[in-house]
Amino acid sequence: MAKPYDPKDFYYRKAKKQGLRARSAFKIEEILHRHRLLGRGDAVLDLGAAPGGFLQILADAVGEKGVAVGVDLEPIRNLGKRWVRTAVVDLLAPDALDKIRLLHEGRFRLVTSDMAPKTIGIKVTDEARSLELVRMALSVAEQVLVPGGAFVAKVFMGGDFPALKRELQGRFAAMHVIRPEAVRESSYEVYVLGTGFRGGAAVGLAAVRADAPKAPEQRAAPEPAVPQPAVPEKGAAPEHAVAPQPRAAPQQPATPEHAAAPAKTAPPVKTAPRKKPAAAKKATAAKKPPARKPAPKKPAASKPAARKPTPRKPARRG
Repeated sequence: MAKPYDPKDFYYRKAKKQGLRARSAFKIEEILHRHRLLGRGDAVLDLGAAPGGFLQILADAVGEKGVAVGVDLEPIRNLGKRWVRTAVVDLLAPDALDKIRLLHEGRFRLVTSDMAPKTIGIKVTDEARSLELVRMALSVAEQVLVPGGAFVAKVFMGGDFPALKRELQGRFAAMHVIRPEAVRESSYEVYVLGTGFRGGAAVGLAAVRADAPKAPEQRAAPEPAVPQPAVPEKGAAPEHAVAPQPRAAPQQPATPEHAAAPAKTAPPVKTAPRKKPAAAKKATAAKKPPARKPAPKKPAASKPAARKPTPRKPARRG
């Protein structure tokens, strides 16, 4: 069972004792210790830095040869360290990046965000607003991180959290979900950590909103169908139709180095011979010499008919 909320718990009292401005300082301290994200001389950017709990730990981590920049909607009291630079910046304003670059012209090894929305007690709404803040911080980090850099942000776990993990996995070589010991037992906040930044938003945009509906793909217009000759059925008389000629391949202008192959031409179509008109036939007939009539055959000599013997009358006996 979770302990009741105590605003002045162990870490609150410990922060006051050590002169830290917020108990959240122990959260970033644990993350830095476990993952070795910063070294002496590095540059770090803290978004939503007021009152300065994160910034105190980050400034000590980079040392006086490094740069620690903190921005927030509210003014941040001076930390008394010359390598710490702060400004009032609205991250939604179009000139937000310009103001950050005025504080540090180069890129950052680490970008952190401890921003949290004003909760209203409705879990779904609070989670959605928290995710919006993380994505806003991530969009800034994409434009100011060095390749191989890291990103740390607080988020309320739930809702669209799996999609956020996919977004981080698309932008960073490794992604971790961390719940520091200083987080209250009753809280459902965690910290997401991305290490090994891949060097630009172009890499991560392929994985942004992987669960969102994709825009319809642009498909090429279908080519017009080529008419095919009808195949007569068995036993049916074929129709008198000319088969379609194949289209010749488009010719390309020949160059000195590569001459285009000659286009294939369609085979000539056999057509029935045209009938000559009657007048042409008469003219052709007139030009031809008259056909010779065969000579009449001589009748064969007829043999005289054999005479029949005349019957003799019997002699009268007197």
